[in-house]
Amino acid sequence: MVCVIAVNGGARNPTNFSPSVSSQSISQSVPTRKERKKEGFVVFLHLQHDVATKPRGGEDTTVRTYTAESSWSRLYRLWKGIICCTKAPSLTDTFAYKSDMMVMGVVDAEKLESRKSLPCGMSDETLACVLNHIESPQDRAAVSMVCQQWRRVDGMTRKFVTIANMYATSPASLTRRFKGLEGIKLKGKPRAAEYNLVRSDWGGYGEPWLKVLGRQYADLHILQLRRLTVLDSDLELIASSTFSSALHVLHLHKCVGFTTKGLLPVVRACRSLRRLSLEDSEVEDKGGEWLHALALNDSTLEELHFGVLGIEAIDIEDLTILVEKSKSLVCLKVAEIELLDMIDVLQRVPSLEDLGAGSCNYLGAKDVDDFVSIPWPKKLNALSGMWSLMDSGLPQILPIAPNLIKLDLKYTLLSCEGHCLLLSHCFSLQELQTRNTLGDDGMETLSRSCKGLKKLRVEDDETGAITQRGIVAVAQGCEQLVQLILYVANISNAALAMVGQGCPHLVDVRIVLEPSARYAPDFPLDDGLKLMLKGCVNLRRLAVYLRYGGLTDKGMEYIGVYGKNLQWLLVGCAGNSDVGLANFAHWAQRIQRLEIRDCPFGETGMAEAVSAMSSLKYLWVQGSRALEAGEKLSALSLPCLNVEVCPPPAGQPGGQLFAYYSLAGPRKDGPTGLKTFISNTVKDQ
Repeated sequence: MVCVIAVNGGARNPTNFSPSVSSQSISQSVPTRKERKKEGFVVFLHLQHDVATKPRGGEDTTVRTYTAESSWSRLYRLWKGIICCTKAPSLTDTFAYKSDMMVMGVVDAEKLESRKSLPCGMSDETLACVLNHIESPQDRAAVSMVCQQWRRVDGMTRKFVTIANMYATSPASLTRRFKGLEGIKLKGKPRAAEYNLVRSDWGGYGEPWLKVLGRQYADLHILQLRRLTVLDSDLELIASSTFSSALHVLHLHKCVGFTTKGLLPVVRACRSLRRLSLEDSEVEDKGGEWLHALALNDSTLEELHFGVLGIEAIDIEDLTILVEKSKSLVCLKVAEIELLDMIDVLQRVPSLEDLGAGSCNYLGAKDVDDFVSIPWPKKLNALSGMWSLMDSGLPQILPIAPNLIKLDLKYTLLSCEGHCLLLSHCFSLQELQTRNTLGDDGMETLSRSCKGLKKLRVEDDETGAITQRGIVAVAQGCEQLVQLILYVANISNAALAMVGQGCPHLVDVRIVLEPSARYAPDFPLDDGLKLMLKGCVNLRRLAVYLRYGGLTDKGMEYIGVYGKNLQWLLVGCAGNSDVGLANFAHWAQRIQRLEIRDCPFGETGMAEAVSAMSSLKYLWVQGSRALEAGEKLSALSLPCLNVEVCPPPAGQPGGQLFAYYSLAGPRKDGPTGLKTFISNTVKDQ
């Protein structure tokens, strides 16, 4: 990444800043040679160097200065990834290197010799005008590492922060740096918690964070919590916080621990809510008073998502009042409400675009279809839910199929033939989630009818199977795919190679071979994976969970060599020895999050790999050698590295290792039996 800002001494109004230059059009906007001599310019560059010569901290620490006589064409050719190049207030000073960002100055040629090391004269107000036009979180993070002033102004102007690991920092550190946040996304437990691979008492409690956020951020508009333990008392903290009246978005995604009774004070206090989502959370039903209060107090709602199992005490009259008052409602997702009981509701929301339909137990019954027709909203383009929908109910769905952009069939009971019938009408489909009941026939129908498909997720189901035939069909017919997640019964090298050839835009690929696969796979898959990685050059996320022998040490090395842009990797039953892991780690310098399950890597090899991967922030390992690996990692004495070894859930073998960098030190809310390793010391909980 290169951050380039050219500042011309002629412009005086900082409000005229306009980031309009891309790397393709930069040649038309580069100042002329005469202009460069006449007025001063400053260029900020984030240097990229060969991994072999790069120190562990990141980039080269050599300070270099370019004068106005330097070749601008050569400068732009060397450093890629330009953010902007525009005119702004006068700036003629040279900067010095700070942290892992390189700041280089191009100054007036006549003053260069006398002002080589003078500090920057840019005021905080001017810098704030520039930073307000930088929205990318990655670019913001790079900007904050230029110098102390840039870090301070970034903290003053940043509006939204994502904390990928709640234990990597503390609430006090967050509030000390960022003074005016309007949005926060906080993630707690490891991703493995989604698959019941971590203990229920592992941690991830939201109370410490919600207490601090409620006191410090009165203008907080967005609060997104993911994989946290949120109790009813925590929801009361949200209701009594200083931002309750300002809160627009509350998203509890895959959270546990709360009830519908806990939602009541939230909907009473937060009367400006526009989005309320309980997506995939585990909620205990203790009455429907919360929905009644929401219907009475909120008329600004745009999205309501309570399509989760367990919420049954819903009065359809409350839902009718709610949709009638919420004129801006575009997304409504419910769970255990019969679709036929929602006819009156659907008639009152003509602007609805995304519907999570309830149960479809009676849809398709002859005595119902003869007299009832579902009044689908005209703007509807996304459909999910449809619990227990069978093939007989498809005639009610087919009329809206050509308009659908998103379709989620995970909770339906459609057969392979039902999938084929429905998908053959979905010509505009871009995102599909279903189960492998879809089968190879359904995959072939998808490739013929849904040419614009961008995201495909097929989860495990014992009633169906997807093999290389279906994979090849989708790879040949859906070349716009950016995400491909499959549970397969068989896969071959040729199928993986076809994915790389036919889907070059993929950024997220996850392939899991079913444990009870009925076919003999084409092992090893090293060569197929290599060809897929060579074709999918933009791949950022990769998961490969096979069986022993599916991926050898050579395959692990291929991931490092050809997965040059990978940032997240999960491997299961992969590799033969520490050699494969070491070869992978040597090349995988951009990997930030690594998950390893049931792999034969030793504790020594794992420790050496962690020390070799300069960008690694997060490591999760499931296996019997977790304790020994924790001891080896702690012996490395890496600064700020927390290594935890936790007993697995009941009935699962081996231990679990969780290593991450943290400025907050060891956590204090771990489960019984947790061992924490810090700089050759061990702490038990």
